[in-house]
Amino acid sequence: MASTLPGDESAAHRARTAIDAALRKRARFAVDWLAARGVRPDHVTIGGLVVVAAAAVLIAFGWLTLGGIVFLFGSALDGLDGELARHGGGERASAFGGVLDSTADRVGEGLTFAGLAAYFAGAGDTTAVVATVLAMTGANLTSYVRARAEAAGIACRDGLCTRLERVLILGIGTAVHLPEAAVYLLTLLTFVTVAQRLGTVRRGLREE
Repeated sequence: MASTLPGDESAAHRARTAIDAALRKRARFAVDWLAARGVRPDHVTIGGLVVVAAAAVLIAFGWLTLGGIVFLFGSALDGLDGELARHGGGERASAFGGVLDSTADRVGEGLTFAGLAAYFAGAGDTTAVVATVLAMTGANLTSYVRARAEAAGIACRDGLCTRLERVLILGIGTAVHLPEAAVYLLTLLTFVTVAQRLGTVRRGLREE
């Protein structure tokens, strides 16, 4: 039985929906261009992961502004794979592509957090290293709870800090040289989101 998070009509949800719609509209030209050249969604997924991995290396070596910008670009590129899969009636979509995309998202986030942890360790900021590990744990749990909920037939896509918010906080925070603030904020928001999603799962199971 499907269930959703309470507060779906909140300002945060409406803002997220509006941003997503705007990004999809702007991505249309790029998707058409890629489709016309026979690029497959899996190619875009791997390409996005490679770019994000490069961003993680830049961040680890202290190139925060460039690393943050490259991370945002790689994340945007990765976001095109789903649109490309749906292009032309979904003829490019595949079950494996969906699994590969989710896996690449987790790997990309993990590499980015690792890059930040390396940067903080080099600066001798142990507190920020611990916060980075906690933020990465919260991000992984957010995705894990959603996956387990959907396996149980419960819709669990929203919450205070979805992947879109995580990408924006990480990318922008790093680019403007506020990576510590970014990981502290993500630590808080991701664990709040985990609690929200667990609450949704509990309510959904009770309604069955």
